[in-house]
Amino acid sequence: MNCRSVNTVSAVLFGIAAALAGAFLSSPARATDGLAVGACVTVRGQPSPGRIIALSRGGYVVQAEGKAPSEAMNWATMDVDPGPCPAAPNAAQLAQPHACFASDSDALGATALEQSFRGAVRQTIERPAAPGADGAVTVSFQSFKIGAARRWTAADSFNFSADQSKPVYPLRVKFTSCTDYRAAIELRQQESNYDCFTTPTGETACQMSGSSGGMMQPTTQRIPK
Repeated sequence: MNCRSVNTVSAVLFGIAAALAGAFLSSPARATDGLAVGACVTVRGQPSPGRIIALSRGGYVVQAEGKAPSEAMNWATMDVDPGPCPAAPNAAQLAQPHACFASDSDALGATALEQSFRGAVRQTIERPAAPGADGAVTVSFQSFKIGAARRWTAADSFNFSADQSKPVYPLRVKFTSCTDYRAAIELRQQESNYDCFTTPTGETACQMSGSSGGMMQPTTQRIPK
């Protein structure tokens, strides 16, 4: 190949390279390129707007409306577009608890019997978190009704082991339990029947005995921290 041929090939290659470079430079940048922390965005396939709280490799960490920062999720750049800002928390949301309450004291019972039963029911609901885990549960009673005592019956032996010479007390209890997770708390309100009795070893125990007519339906609410 002579010098003229080499020059011709070089000129052609340079022209192709220049054309490709021009094409890339003239291509419009994506709408999401260069979004910064704090930008209001929408995420494709998600119903609520959000806000970028951090940049990640190839994407954005987006806190969605109504979610805590700990619940923010990482999304690929192609799934995030500029959008409306999430709504500010309203008065009701700001008034919501964001930490679990302590369990009620058994001493709130009006009588020694009620205090004993409160403690026994509380122990069926309350629990600490496992070491290194979340999920501790506390309980608060909204109503605690003790029915008339009845004699132990043979049918009771299918449900619990009791001192047959001691009475069995039916309860109707309305309570709220709170489960403490790392990113949120979960409040559950419910109404349940219990049977309280004396165990063969002389301890007071209570056991849930199911639902009956006229009781409230359980409700659950998850609140981000």
